[in-house]
Amino acid sequence: MTNSKPSDPTFRFYTSDQAKRYAEARPSYPPQLYDIILRHHASTGGRFDVLVDVGCGPGKATRDLAASFAHAIGLDAGEEMIATARRLGGVTASGEPVRFQVSEAERIADTVERIEQGGVDLLTVATARHVDVESIQAHWFSMPEFWDQAARLVRPGGTVALWTCSSLYCHPSTPNAAAVQQALGHLEKDFLEPYMLPPNRLTRDMYDHLPLPWNVDPPVPAFPESEFVRHEWNRDGVLTDGEDFFCGSREVSLEVLERVLGTGSMVTRWRDAHPELAHTDEDCVVKTIRRVREALGPESGDKIRAGVATVILLFKRR
Repeated sequence: MTNSKPSDPTFRFYTSDQAKRYAEARPSYPPQLYDIILRHHASTGGRFDVLVDVGCGPGKATRDLAASFAHAIGLDAGEEMIATARRLGGVTASGEPVRFQVSEAERIADTVERIEQGGVDLLTVATARHVDVESIQAHWFSMPEFWDQAARLVRPGGTVALWTCSSLYCHPSTPNAAAVQQALGHLEKDFLEPYMLPPNRLTRDMYDHLPLPWNVDPPVPAFPESEFVRHEWNRDGVLTDGEDFFCGSREVSLEVLERVLGTGSMVTRWRDAHPELAHTDEDCVVKTIRRVREALGPESGDKIRAGVATVILLFKRR
């Protein structure tokens, strides 16, 4: 099979400083997300020897999941992302250091070091928890090639877990929540839409249209549809349990929110296209934060409570 050029145009070319800011701004995932994946893996006969995290970025999910596996490796196409992951380190359940390696998702079975074909127990592809949520993850991959590579790498009875988070939503408890949400939506709709690539839309739509093993060309029968499991929470910002977002919500200052929003790849592309406006009062993120502050009103303390919609896709290797 001929490898197509992967579709991510931004994160793989991050500089060292950009990768460092990305790692600092993006939060880790909640224990309940990992628990769902690990319990499914265990209950369907999965082993806990080898973990491979694809599109690992600075390695947050890799380090967290490595605590349950004897061996773990994080793979990412971005050299500076891998350099940052290596600086941050990590250890497995056996005390072995987590390994990080530069590799495109479409070539993982061909390039991963010291892992035999059919020797991976859990293969994961995570995403970032935040508006404009995309990293080097599944919706940026050439999925027919990724599924072919995953079938070669994952052992029978192993698991592939993909998850993504869709947009940033204001918790109903935030003062003037509807107006704040409108201000947040302004960034995506009025500024970033021209810089939204098709993969951005895949995550915004909660992987409804992500190519899966049985509908790629050619199909990959190693991952049968009959054993596929999908979990989703908080679509369109509606609280599934009526109380909070699945990944939890957190109170965040507008200063921190501005920093987090600024790490998004669509924002990066907007700033590259408007260098004269980037980081000025006319910057797309600066203007959005100003609108959010106005919507909150003077008594808010410049803080909002927010969360994201989440979907987890689980596949078993035949």
